[in-house]
Amino acid sequence: MVLLLALLLTIGAKLVLVYRSNPPAILSAWGRVAISDIVLTGIVLGLFRILYYFRPGRWVARGVLLVAVVIFIWSILNAAWMIATGVQLQPGVLAVIFRNPWDFLPIVLTHLVHKLHLVLPTVALALACACWCAYRLLRPVAIVEPRTIHVRHMAVTVPMIVGLMVLEGLLPQPASFRLKAEILGFSSHYHAVRSLIDGRSAARENGSSNRRLHHVGERSVQLPLRAPVDDPNIVLVLMESIAYQATSLCNPDLPTTPTLARLASEGVQFTSTRVPVSHTTKAFWAVLTGTTPDIQPDFAEAVPAPQPYEGLPSLLARRGYRSAFFQMSKGTFECAPGLFSNLVFDWAWFRENLQDPSANLGYLAGDDLRMIEPAFAWAERESGPFFLMLMTSVAHDPFEVPAGFAPPEEDRYQRYLQTVQYTDHFLDQVCAELLRRGWDDNTILCVLGDHGISFRLDDQHGRWIPYEEVIRVPWIIRWPGHLEAGQTVSWPCSQLDVAPTLLNLLGFDVSDAGFDGRDALAPADPDRRLFYSSWYADSPLGFVEGTRKWIYWPYRDTLFLYDLDSDPGEDSAIVVEDPEKNRVVTLINDWQEKSRFYFHPRRFKKRFVYDHWNVFSSGRSAWAYYVP
Repeated sequence: MVLLLALLLTIGAKLVLVYRSNPPAILSAWGRVAISDIVLTGIVLGLFRILYYFRPGRWVARGVLLVAVVIFIWSILNAAWMIATGVQLQPGVLAVIFRNPWDFLPIVLTHLVHKLHLVLPTVALALACACWCAYRLLRPVAIVEPRTIHVRHMAVTVPMIVGLMVLEGLLPQPASFRLKAEILGFSSHYHAVRSLIDGRSAARENGSSNRRLHHVGERSVQLPLRAPVDDPNIVLVLMESIAYQATSLCNPDLPTTPTLARLASEGVQFTSTRVPVSHTTKAFWAVLTGTTPDIQPDFAEAVPAPQPYEGLPSLLARRGYRSAFFQMSKGTFECAPGLFSNLVFDWAWFRENLQDPSANLGYLAGDDLRMIEPAFAWAERESGPFFLMLMTSVAHDPFEVPAGFAPPEEDRYQRYLQTVQYTDHFLDQVCAELLRRGWDDNTILCVLGDHGISFRLDDQHGRWIPYEEVIRVPWIIRWPGHLEAGQTVSWPCSQLDVAPTLLNLLGFDVSDAGFDGRDALAPADPDRRLFYSSWYADSPLGFVEGTRKWIYWPYRDTLFLYDLDSDPGEDSAIVVEDPEKNRVVTLINDWQEKSRFYFHPRRFKKRFVYDHWNVFSSGRSAWAYYVP
């Protein structure tokens, strides 16, 4: 009974996803993705029958029940994950959550609140099953059936399993459903067991890498030749979850980002910019250091470092710049104060610094306008050029805008577009503040997204599948009188290009600095290879090369190819076979391996930073708490 309930949960969730995909033959498509789960259930039942045949006792009954309960619990988690993200649950996802449960608890609770109509009956079912299972573990029913019954059941089960496996190969697969069939058409239970056995999903804590982290003073750069008095200010705005496709830059009919469109007309727009990792902390590292983030399901960059890392703040400090970071998200999330301390920002400010709960939005965001006053007050505090970095937060789920901006939409995607509009309104206010203080003409304004977001699953959202709307972001640089207005750069660019581009623009010679990125204002090879990852363990990753996009799913060992020119919507995936698959997968795995950096942090290393933050770490994990 427990196994059958687990099976119903799994194939029911898959039916929901198949229905959302609207394939030509729903039942056939459902069969393609559900048969593997039915087969696995049949195999497990068969193993149980063998145990019953040889050892028909109470302890076997207890053991069988425990196995069934574990499968049932995983089925609940997998079904919830599939409904929310469109992909099956991987052990690597749970590893990320269990590593820092307090960071992710608000996210989990928020999603549960939005799915109460599904959560409440599931919890009720789980509690009822838990009570029944606890009772049966204490008082198991003895197995008294004649052995011939078990033999008969096996005689029926084995042919059924073989027949289903044959049927799975015969069912037609529409081209538009190929990706779904691959990422859903396997048993998550089987993969979880395999991952535990071979350790594929375990984050590597030890090892060796040729990667060399640059610490402060180690990058070879030559300073500008002009007089320091002529140095401009730099304002870098990183926008939370703003996909290029959600802006007026991509679609002029969308009224979401008029300010962004105006800035593009006054500066340079980079129309083909992609992210190396679709995660905010990794975007911070890519943008500020010009090097690939550590492709691990953690944020080891925030672990207090014995020596600070070289990046834009330290390189600009050689020229006399002071630096500060401001965001309305919580500093406790992924130990942000530790990261910006490692990158030697002179000051960092977070939602906790405001000490005003009325500015809170959702579980992570806050009213971004509330950080403009303290940010520009910091900028005005001393003379000389400054580097000011602002990170928006309103476009983070659950997509809430401050009261009075607009009535909240019912549709989730429309609510997201409201947050895009609010982010653009924030940009307008930043520009107005620069103009009001007389800094407009002597400030380089750099605006780009940290990553995008996808809404392909009805009104659901996610960035677990690296569609173009997830990894392609807007990027604009404006410097009045120095950059020709209205330029459009269409060659391939990356977040890794931000640091070298800004430094080159200022007159630094960074040709020997060792950046992974390049000056995006200089023409690039149209077939430049840009790698990307979805961050969590065993997540899909790949690269874009010209109009071709490769996506590798490690837990399925499947490689897909899209032609973005003929298939811009990424609707028709081509499954790549050997030997081409082996060549491409080797390139992808080599990139991921070379991104890893290893260090030997002291256990429970502590540091007090920015007058208010205690930062401490253990291994590759770090935490921060605010001291009023």
